[in-house]
Amino acid sequence: MISNILQIILDVASHYKITTVIIGGLALPAYNVARTTLDIDVCIKIKSQKKLNTYIEALKEKEINTKQQPKIDHDLFTVFGKNSEAEIWLKPCDAFQWDDQMVDKIQLFFGDVYVLAVEDYILTKLARSDRSSIDNDDVLKIIIANKDSLDWDYFHFRIKWADLENDFKEIVKAFELDFNNNIRNISRDILDKLK
Repeated sequence: MISNILQIILDVASHYKITTVIIGGLALPAYNVARTTLDIDVCIKIKSQKKLNTYIEALKEKEINTKQQPKIDHDLFTVFGKNSEAEIWLKPCDAFQWDDQMVDKIQLFFGDVYVLAVEDYILTKLARSDRSSIDNDDVLKIIIANKDSLDWDYFHFRIKWADLENDFKEIVKAFELDFNNNIRNISRDILDKLK
């Protein structure tokens, strides 16, 4: 079950045929990783200020409001209502905009809830200007949980596209540590896939 505010955000976006995905910690279960989070982060793909204004007005009609004046060139805005709040992002990461390949690879999570492809989700974690140790830990857990299903060719392409190869290499150094045999085998397998 998803929160009322999230369901309204998704319903209004669907009504206006706005591409929408959940992001942040809320999306982690889609990638076989669990982490408790209270944050609701959604990303919408809107190309015009007129459509953004229409979307905001439609949310307002459903008692979901913002105190900001969202602009198409902003990163995000916060909405409030139904005893909760959510951040609505206008691009999947503060470091880059939507692109066609990312949109083409969007995946159904459950019901009418969509997420980015696992490779693109990792990219958004790596590219954050305020990337934290939690983001780094999420990346490692996602790679471990999805090592056999990741599209490694696409992932390598996307890492190069976003110029994040060095950032990624720093994070995967954790796989070179001398863990117990089980973890060492998983790490070796992942490092082999990264070559």
